[in-house]
Amino acid sequence: MQNFSVATQVLEQWGAKVTPIKTSEKKETDWLAEFGPYQLLIEEKIKFEDPEVKQDRVARLNKYEVHGTTQSLSHNNRISGIIGTAVRQLASTGSAIQHNHRIIWFTGLDFDAEAKHYQFISTLYGSTRVFELNKPKGKECYFFRNSDFFRYQNHIDGAVAGFLVGDELTIKLCLNPYSPGWQTLRDSPFAANFKVGLIDPVAEESAGKAYIADTELPRSSTSAVIRYLEEKYGLDQVFNIDMSLASAVVSIPRNTQA
Repeated sequence: MQNFSVATQVLEQWGAKVTPIKTSEKKETDWLAEFGPYQLLIEEKIKFEDPEVKQDRVARLNKYEVHGTTQSLSHNNRISGIIGTAVRQLASTGSAIQHNHRIIWFTGLDFDAEAKHYQFISTLYGSTRVFELNKPKGKECYFFRNSDFFRYQNHIDGAVAGFLVGDELTIKLCLNPYSPGWQTLRDSPFAANFKVGLIDPVAEESAGKAYIADTELPRSSTSAVIRYLEEKYGLDQVFNIDMSLASAVVSIPRNTQA
């Protein structure tokens, strides 16, 4: 169980009764959140910055040097490992405790919190940005690559993706359209708290704001998936681009002159 919990603070503000799950010989999930009769199992994961990266940044800043980073916002193997662990914990607890839905609550902290937030979402959805040649505005394409939501479709109904910067928390509820319970999660008293920040690929596709690569083609064949999208949506000369987040920071000494 987390020593520090973002999820419980938010859930209690929303009026939920949050009960910690007792540990056992098996690895159990963290929380049972109750909104009246509605019950939600939550496994909470908090991702801190890599200590070596932080140490390097501090050392450079102490020498008044620029510290720059570029991080891919696509699928992340380490985050996928975290998701796999959470799924096993939810499955273990879910077999013994009555509940309506299961979710993972992931919060990125520290300097790269926002990057971790987007990496988590991309890992869940296997997403990328898809463009047509000569059309500068692209759209999100869900399930373009292998995705953990598809892989664990019978084990997780959705996930909360968050990041904390100072005292400002950003959270999104990601629905898993491959889960049998995704629509009831969307309509649940828990999801009603997400006035903004609800990621619903099915609704986005219906509104013409996103693509869904709902095909059994192997994701190792990018060209085949692209051809599928071209045929499904009537697109021409499609290509994809994975987004990155670049940042640079420098420490400036204070003027100590009187």
